[in-house]
Amino acid sequence: MWTTVIIGCASSGATATNVRAPLGAHLTASAPTGAPIPLRFDSTARVIRSTAANLPPATYWPAQAEYGERVFNQTCATCHARSQFVGESFVETWNDRRVFDFYALVRSTMPLTNPGGLKENEYLALVSYLLEANHAEAGTDSLRSDTLALRSRKIAVRFP
Repeated sequence: MWTTVIIGCASSGATATNVRAPLGAHLTASAPTGAPIPLRFDSTARVIRSTAANLPPATYWPAQAEYGERVFNQTCATCHARSQFVGESFVETWNDRRVFDFYALVRSTMPLTNPGGLKENEYLALVSYLLEANHAEAGTDSLRSDTLALRSRKIAVRFP
């Protein structure tokens, strides 16, 4: 014979007392760059940075890079120092990589409080500015939101 046991839960109507308030960021008067923002870390996330030494370099218009500098100063500089993206470290990390890989990383993760929240032309201008700031050659063509074009060009930057 089979016996079935049914276990029920009694509801007492009381609320749980072991729930903690969520962690948050608080702006202090001494904060140099604004309120700290809690970050989410995904240990399984991977960024693909394919080597693209055989591709032609990405080009940008100087006016596009100038607009990108304004975007950086208004949006990015509240959390990032310019030195994080200009200089030897950037060149070692991103030179001869597809411009699309860097663009996709920035577009999908920044700004921290609203990833993907900038306009398309602002992201493109920002990448143009970082190319210019790292001594990439300006060209006759601007960066544009054509995925195929971004994938077929490399970051060609140098450290003085």
